[in-house]
Amino acid sequence: MNKPSSPLQMALGLRLATLLAFPFGVVLVALMQRSLLMIVLLAAAMVGVSLVERMRLARLTGSPAPLSLAAILPGFAVRLGGLAGLFIVLLGVLALFRDTSLARGLGLADAAILFGVTGFVLAANAISARIATTEVGTVMSTMNASFRQASPGGNDMGGEIIEGEFHDPEAGPR
Repeated sequence: MNKPSSPLQMALGLRLATLLAFPFGVVLVALMQRSLLMIVLLAAAMVGVSLVERMRLARLTGSPAPLSLAAILPGFAVRLGGLAGLFIVLLGVLALFRDTSLARGLGLADAAILFGVTGFVLAANAISARIATTEVGTVMSTMNASFRQASPGGNDMGGEIIEGEFHDPEAGPR
């Protein structure tokens, strides 16, 4: 098995896994022939995870997290439509090979799928955000240290920067 060569690749791999987690939950729901209500709950959990990530990003940037129902409802509708389409296609394929009968209510298996998938996504997003924050902090401190090393007392080169070009008065005209 190939190991990621950098922590950022691992963070991106975790983010990819979180993108595939909810469709995987739909596959489980279809294979186990659970209730159609699970698709609605999975779509609502996707919106909830999206809101948590939006608030985490707002907290990192220091800006307020704008939450409005007008922005949440279209996102929920799109997620619900995608998950429902996948569920219907999977049930159609399953119906070709066996009798299908969906559960009429929600049970412990449904709760396990919902909380398992949602918990995995929240944990993976938190881990990848921590990795990315650490890596960005490392890069920024390295860049700041290199700038301080290049000019310990400010601009020690004695030149001017005019419109993005460096001009050294001792070098003479060009």
